[in-house]
Amino acid sequence: MIRVTILQKGNISLGFKISGHALSREEIENTIGDAYDLICNSVSVLSQGAVIGMEEVLKLPVKYEINDGYLSLNLSGLKEDEIEKGQVLLKTFEKSMESLMMSLEASFGKNKRNKYISLKNEEV
Repeated sequence: MIRVTILQKGNISLGFKISGHALSREEIENTIGDAYDLICNSVSVLSQGAVIGMEEVLKLPVKYEINDGYLSLNLSGLKEDEIEKGQVLLKTFEKSMESLMMSLEASFGKNKRNKYISLKNEEV
């Protein structure tokens, strides 16, 4: 399962943590092929897009970590004006994740969607 945690302080988004995979490689191969892997791909594209936007477009000195099945982005060490600049990308990421989850729920139902991905907010 993919676990997405939005890090926030009040109404300010400070980043996110993502861990896990929607399915194991064996589960993917034994189901209907790579269709379920699209969940992982979607999450990867959305999250890496936020990181790229922060670094390459906004030129913010963000802290992030990427490993297999893990990505975290944290703006908490930045100046207030830098955190403010990142809000559009972080809020867009959060809304995009919510949209992805609604789409999965519409396609597979809530119980099946809950098997693949979860989204929660964490006050930091």
